[in-house]
Amino acid sequence: MKTILHIVGNRPQFIKLAVLYKELSSTGIPQKIIHTGQHSSAGMSDIFFSELSIPKVDKFLSIESNGDTDSFIGKASGLLQEYFKTNNNNIVFVYGDTNTTLAAAIAAKRIGIPLFHFEAGVRTGDMSMPEEINRILTDRLADTNYCCTERNYSTMIAEGYSTAIKSKVLLSGDLMYDAFLKIPVSDKNVIGEEEYVVVTIHRAANILSKENLSEIIYGLNNIHKNIPVVMPIHPHTKKRIDEYGLTPGFIALDPLGYPAMKKLLSDCSYVITDSGGAAREAFFCGKRSLTVMNDPFWPEIIEAGCSIKTSASAEHLLNSFLKLNSLKPDFETRIFGNGNASQIIKEDILKYND
Repeated sequence: MKTILHIVGNRPQFIKLAVLYKELSSTGIPQKIIHTGQHSSAGMSDIFFSELSIPKVDKFLSIESNGDTDSFIGKASGLLQEYFKTNNNNIVFVYGDTNTTLAAAIAAKRIGIPLFHFEAGVRTGDMSMPEEINRILTDRLADTNYCCTERNYSTMIAEGYSTAIKSKVLLSGDLMYDAFLKIPVSDKNVIGEEEYVVVTIHRAANILSKENLSEIIYGLNNIHKNIPVVMPIHPHTKKRIDEYGLTPGFIALDPLGYPAMKKLLSDCSYVITDSGGAAREAFFCGKRSLTVMNDPFWPEIIEAGCSIKTSASAEHLLNSFLKLNSLKPDFETRIFGNGNASQIIKEDILKYND
């Protein structure tokens, strides 16, 4: 029986891992967790393993994520190849579109190990985004691709997957939705406000540009004058805020674990984010949102009337925020499946692993 090697490195991957690992635990299939170190601080890594009862990591690569994408991918891929060589009776399972994901995909195919990819078929058309490159290459390398939405599945089929490209494609639904339904929310209030806006900003296009981040902070400061703005600040974002000498005039928090973040989102009035994960979590919580991306990962949420996309411009952000109350959202539509993605993936792996 082949061992499932879960390759992870950042917050969203830890959350997806938690529900899939637990689901697969009932099958008797051996599982191991390899952590690249892409997110390694206590607030971005350790807290998720502790709170979500994820087993101890079998291999920690401890690679510094210093902003050099190619260097990280090269180092991670090389170290993963060395690890994979020790036992080739494995299936490599990767999540999403991070540098960790692509590094593991390259390593798996170099060694000739089956590669399974969750969250396939997401396309923005923006090849300047590192995530776009990562996901397209990983989709192409994978032996099996699992899609969160019908749009993702249709995209893969239109691109020739399962026919011209010999990769199995399966509509699984979203492990993030599984996690939302299965992982309890914290019972502790993170802040004392009755009405507030939750913000997460960490996308490279928004934080590596001083102009863009300055515009976003200025816009958020203005929104905060009318309704409290609460922002758990990603370490990369904090670094740039300090470097650029910006002054947030809103409520800044350290990164939160999943139950606390779920509580913060569940109790808020609106969400502003450039995160594909937080955009989905806002949708799951039934919250209107602004997506600070020109080409959002999940246009389905916008088409359902639950979100508006905005640029980093303070003027555009403020004008879009004022339009949120005029939306007619459909939060009942099952964009991301029925909360049984982990079961569908488990059943598929069992068929493969017989």
